[in-house]
Amino acid sequence: MKILTFALILILTLLVAINGDFIISGENNPEEDLIYPGKILEGPDKNIYIYDSQDAFIKVFSPEGKFLRKIGGKGEGPGQFKRSDAADFGFITDNKSIYFTEYFQGHKWITFLDFKGKLKKTLKYDFTGNYGILRSFIHNEEMIFLQREKSGKEIRKGDIYYAHYISELIIMNGKGKETTTILTRENPDTISFIRSGGDTGIPFNPLFLWAITKRGNILFTDGTENHLKLFNQQGKLLKIITIPVAQPQPVTKKDLGNWRKNRKEAYSRKNRSWYKEFGSVIEKYTNSIFKYKPSILNMSLTPAGNILLQCRTEKKDHFDYLLTDKNGELLVKIRSLFSKIIITENYIIVRYLNEDEETKIFIMNRKNSEEKDLAKVKNINM
Repeated sequence: MKILTFALILILTLLVAINGDFIISGENNPEEDLIYPGKILEGPDKNIYIYDSQDAFIKVFSPEGKFLRKIGGKGEGPGQFKRSDAADFGFITDNKSIYFTEYFQGHKWITFLDFKGKLKKTLKYDFTGNYGILRSFIHNEEMIFLQREKSGKEIRKGDIYYAHYISELIIMNGKGKETTTILTRENPDTISFIRSGGDTGIPFNPLFLWAITKRGNILFTDGTENHLKLFNQQGKLLKIITIPVAQPQPVTKKDLGNWRKNRKEAYSRKNRSWYKEFGSVIEKYTNSIFKYKPSILNMSLTPAGNILLQCRTEKKDHFDYLLTDKNGELLVKIRSLFSKIIITENYIIVRYLNEDEETKIFIMNRKNSEEKDLAKVKNINM
């Protein structure tokens, strides 16, 4: 693996020299170091914005890869991230503001900052109960899309408790009031020997992937079908879009066995006593609740309105990236070890692990159509 990774770094370095592309590593300046980079976006100013959950800062880099500043930081007050490990951010349509939201135990408001990090305002949610915001998208001032997560019912089967979680895609107006529920799904998510606490996630849970079109319609998939669904803002199904992905594969006994083995090894290394008391519940999970493994792992819409899909493959640690048009017609397909590929207006952004298992970001300047630029990523495949 280290030899292959070294080859990747060498190829990337050659690309940097030839094309003026660059790697964001933070190795020369601890302030800009990226430990656990999460969401990555190109801003309206063509700068690159990366959220790092290690220190709860949005770190900003120029189009040439120079570190410019950092925004936010961990804290209790407005303009800071209360929960650093589960936050989402984006840009609003005035092209002058950044917003961010937080998950369970985070702030109960949307934070708005200018591009220098100065607080502009906060918008409180008019919601009740225990909830967290996992994802957000501001289409305009009166149409804010939120993925809200809530705790659902708990069901006991034998000596195991199955805790359910509810995922909802809602629209909120500019006063913080919910106006429309587009999608709702409740699935068992964790198992435990006790009613609350000491739980572990269930594998192969269907996903909740969505993206907003320029018209404000919603593209959705749970990853377990070879089509996407397009809804309007009232939650009405407009269209089924067939996509060129393989049929999802059934969850097998071998899949569950590998999951239990990996979980047991991980838990035992961290805390053997915890595993004995709580973590060993995984040994009871021998029949999957979910029939199929999600074949689509991520979905996004590109600046040209195309659909970028990250899909599971039969090869471990490899992914298929498919770019289709809005009707699902395939434009280009590549296979890669990269854990994430993003297409923005001016860049192809790639996330990968280096030889020390550290996450790094490679930025490739775009020069052609989305399909031609994405196809170039094949040149840096391992």
